[in-house]
Amino acid sequence: MSWYEVFRLALDAIWAHKLRSFLTLLGIIIGVASVTAVATVIEGFSEYVNEKVAVYGTGALTVEKAAFQGFADFEKFLRAIQRNPDLTTEDMRALREQLTLADEVAAQDGSAADVRYGNTVVTLVGIQGVTANFNDLSTVELAQGRVISPFDEENRRAVCVLGADVAKELFPRGDAIGKTVKLGRDPYEVIGVAKPLGTFLGQSQDNYVQIPLTTFHKVYGERRSLTLYVRPRRGVPTELVEDEIRAILRTRHHLSPREEDDFSITSDPATQGIFTTLLATVSAVVLPITGISLVVGGIVIMNIMLVSVTERTREIGIRKSLGARRRDILRQFLAESALLSLIGGIIGLVLAYLVMLVVSHFSGLPVALPFWAVVLALVVSGSVGLFFGIYPASKAARLDPIQALRAD
Repeated sequence: MSWYEVFRLALDAIWAHKLRSFLTLLGIIIGVASVTAVATVIEGFSEYVNEKVAVYGTGALTVEKAAFQGFADFEKFLRAIQRNPDLTTEDMRALREQLTLADEVAAQDGSAADVRYGNTVVTLVGIQGVTANFNDLSTVELAQGRVISPFDEENRRAVCVLGADVAKELFPRGDAIGKTVKLGRDPYEVIGVAKPLGTFLGQSQDNYVQIPLTTFHKVYGERRSLTLYVRPRRGVPTELVEDEIRAILRTRHHLSPREEDDFSITSDPATQGIFTTLLATVSAVVLPITGISLVVGGIVIMNIMLVSVTERTREIGIRKSLGARRRDILRQFLAESALLSLIGGIIGLVLAYLVMLVVSHFSGLPVALPFWAVVLALVVSGSVGLFFGIYPASKAARLDPIQALRAD
């Protein structure tokens, strides 16, 4: 028998029992769909993080009171929040004056307030107090107007730059520049409108208002810890800049050589590494669990193939009596089992992708179907069919033709 004839007979056998074949495939369909959906979300999230997480520019270092480094260090992170002192404007000035390997040091503080223009109110807007050079280190670009200037910062001027969402809500006709809005109870002149940054994990990154850091401290006080951003000089390794930052801040905070840092320094690659580790952990836990349904589907296929062998015992006897060899019978049933499983894999693959597209549309969850997931789904589903079809196929191949012809 040629392979063409083998697969044609297998398709005929599957098509002859359409409902039973479909019910048999449910386990494989659900298994492949589950694994593919998880792989699609993980791949999409990985690409999404690489695109979105580095908001403050390539190579910029972030200096914070405490930084989340992963769930394994979560207790350490909580202790650092309680133990570490706040980073102050004096720390910022020290870095600006003493750093020799960096060309920019910016700072940001934050709070939240309602923003009003006329009768329109946008609630719980992020109020960012920033230094005049903050946008030099960020990916924020202006659609209209100008950024906060050193003059604004030095004179604690009541000026602001609106995020895209806030500007759209308050000024749907796009005439924000020069207007006066209220942040809480205080009036501010709008000097700029930022271009949209989009969303991150379904949360808007454009629901903010920037004001000079000095103005922010005048209104909201300096009881919070600053977040500092340091841009290394071109060609200088970030590790050397980290060491210099660490030496300056440890000296300022009077730490002995044996004491741990009471601040955290992170970079874009380090932040991305946290997400990569998290995704790897999720993959290691979730993928094997979803793969259980593939094993269940394979067992169902083996049971149905055993039933098929019993039903077709007389057919096997006739074929053997007409010259079919044991390997011909073996190939026929193995091809039927593998093809049945492969069809289930294809259906599960398409189903998973369609479902994830719908979920992504309504939830904003990032998805991307990697080529390796397609290949893996088809290879695994076909392999499951082959593996669980071996016993039924060998049982059919070993049937005695005389006994098979006597079967009812």
